[in-house]
Amino acid sequence: MNILSEIDCYGLCLTLPDLAPFVGLFVVISITLLAASLMIRKPRQRLFTFVSAQVAVLLAIASAFYLMRCGYMLSFYLYAAYVMISTVIIFGVLRFYDRILVRRLDARPAGNIMEWTQEFVDRLASATVYYYDSAIPRAFASGRSIFISFGLLETLGDDELKAVLAHEAWHVRNNSRTPYLKQLALMTFSSSKGSEIEYMADCFAAEIAGSEALKSARSKLDKVFI
Repeated sequence: MNILSEIDCYGLCLTLPDLAPFVGLFVVISITLLAASLMIRKPRQRLFTFVSAQVAVLLAIASAFYLMRCGYMLSFYLYAAYVMISTVIIFGVLRFYDRILVRRLDARPAGNIMEWTQEFVDRLASATVYYYDSAIPRAFASGRSIFISFGLLETLGDDELKAVLAHEAWHVRNNSRTPYLKQLALMTFSSSKGSEIEYMADCFAAEIAGSEALKSARSKLDKVFI
């Protein structure tokens, strides 16, 4: 089937009386949930509502393909290949990317130079803290690892560093869910709502290290990356 005939197939099949209600229902549900997510203030509830809207979109896509009355559809095979490739990358590569980063950055356990950093993180999450040689103040989590640069150690005080470590520890604690959010966003061609995730990590950091320490750390880091 060529592209033009496949487009005609979509136009014909999606107007069939027994098909339109199924797809239309999921589309209406997704739009309603998306609108609701924009009005909700609490980040956790907003994220949950947005993810529910993504699930409704995915069901609309699946029902459209399943109920389509066309024999060979190029778009179906392209979408299936896209889903399989993205799944392998996210769950097979990115989930264990921290092991590659340790070698790539020549990272070493931060406990070797600042023992308290690992002890602090051990109380929050099952993660290893690494430091690496870079003048740029940066911290990030990957898999079961937290990476901090020399630049970050030189820029932040102990309380500020605790806030950053607590922020990254939250990511480690929730890393098992992150791949699913990313995969769902890819499958529905939408966003993974990173801003809400970062906000929840900040809230956790503020509870652990104090809002003033978090605010001070954010202020210093924002000045560097402006």
